Amino acid sequence: METLADEFNTALSLIGLGDKRRRAMDAHAEVRAVLEADDGLVANGVDTVLIGSYGRETAIYPGRDVDVFVKLPDCEEGPDETYEMVRQALETEYGDRLDDSGSRSMKVEFPDDFWVDAVPAVPSEGGRWQIPQADENGDRTGWEETDPEELGRLTVERNKEPKVDGQGAYVPTVKLVRQTRRHHLGDRKPRGLYLELETYWAFESGVTGSTFAELFASTLEGIATQLETNVVIKDPALAREYSPAPEPADLEHAATVFRDLATKAALALAANRCEAARLWREILGKNERNWVFPIPAGCDEFGKKAATITPIADRGSREARPFA
Repeated sequence: METLADEFNTALSLIGLGDKRRRAMDAHAEVRAVLEADDGLVANGVDTVLIGSYGRETAIYPGRDVDVFVKLPDCEEGPDETYEMVRQALETEYGDRLDDSGSRSMKVEFPDDFWVDAVPAVPSEGGRWQIPQADENGDRTGWEETDPEELGRLTVERNKEPKVDGQGAYVPTVKLVRQTRRHHLGDRKPRGLYLELETYWAFESGVTGSTFAELFASTLEGIATQLETNVVIKDPALAREYSPAPEPADLEHAATVFRDLATKAALALAANRCEAARLWREILGKNERNWVFPIPAGCDEFGKKAATITPIADRGSREARPFA
């Protein structure tokens, strides 16, 4: 079995954030400092937390959005007033760089084509948090319960086993799945978080293997099966169905795509080194940095052994002579 460990490590590096992570972390720290210095928010006990794929360390390149959870434990205002409180604090600092068109969050734009999303939250009766929810007219009249910190904790726990070369395999596999989804589904749903949760449940059910190639193939099989059998995906942090669920047509399309990908992954595990690399390259596709899975030395992009050129040793009378 060709597991191409070096090539998978390179692929994980190429879908990683690289220097973008440092710039994004600086930006989120800046926004958090602005929020935590605002007098109105301070009066409501403001406490900010990095959440989302950056917080769970499952973000992939180019990683354009960084999510900040703005907890207001002492706030007793309604959803629209809570949103407005956070919006005003950011508008004072960022002016036109603030996009407040979202129903439950607002974004601060930064150079390098990324932004920081601020998500206001107040305590819920269930001991979790709730964020503003818009009605069909776009008015923030209600709340939606959430618990992104618990999802982060569950991610850390899930990443403890299995391991590949001493590191947790779950988070790297999520990144591989997110890259695969982005390349093959693009703007279609389901989105990255939905596929991340499908990966979570695939791991919970028991993936097999001791290498990234094996675990990724097992995960793709698990995801394809979940999509084909219409398994209801639950948010493990809330212990209830993921909402809003993707449309049936989108799930059906994703099922077809991921069944094809799972089949290719199974073939890759049984293939020779060059053909395996070709198949993994097709599965993981491209990002803004180009193809993310490298072709090993001695192979070509078509899955064949690269042709070798034998140097000519004959240097007899047919060799060109220098001018006298």
